[in-house]
Amino acid sequence: MLRSRPTLRLYRIVLITALILSSGSAFAEEDTTSANYLMPGCRNLLTENNSRTYLQGVCAGLVSALFYMSVDTCPPAGVTRAKINRVVVQYIASRPARMQEDFKDLALEAMKAAWPCKH
Repeated sequence: MLRSRPTLRLYRIVLITALILSSGSAFAEEDTTSANYLMPGCRNLLTENNSRTYLQGVCAGLVSALFYMSVDTCPPAGVTRAKINRVVVQYIASRPARMQEDFKDLALEAMKAAWPCKH
C-alpha cells in the first residue's frame, strides 16, 4: 500500500522520537521512557496547555504510533486522537504506583483495556 507524504513524515517523526527515547538516560538522569516523565506532557496535551510542548509532541507521537500499530485493540469507528489520549492518560493516572514503568507498555495496556477485541 502506497503511503502519502504526511504519513511518511509521521513515520519519520515517530521513528526519531522512538530512537531518542530508547537511548535511555543518555541526555539526563531521569528515565525518559517512564510514565512519570511523559505524563505531564500528555496531561497538557489534553488541556491544550502550551507548556511542555516537547513532551506533548512525544506523547502524541507515541500514542498515535502505538494505536496505529496495535493489533490487539479494536476501537469503534471514528475514535478521535483526543479520545485515545484521554483513555491513555486516565488509565495511567489511575495507577500511580506504576508511574516508573515504561509509558509505551502502559499506553498499550490502556488501549487494550478500553477497546478489547472479541476473538
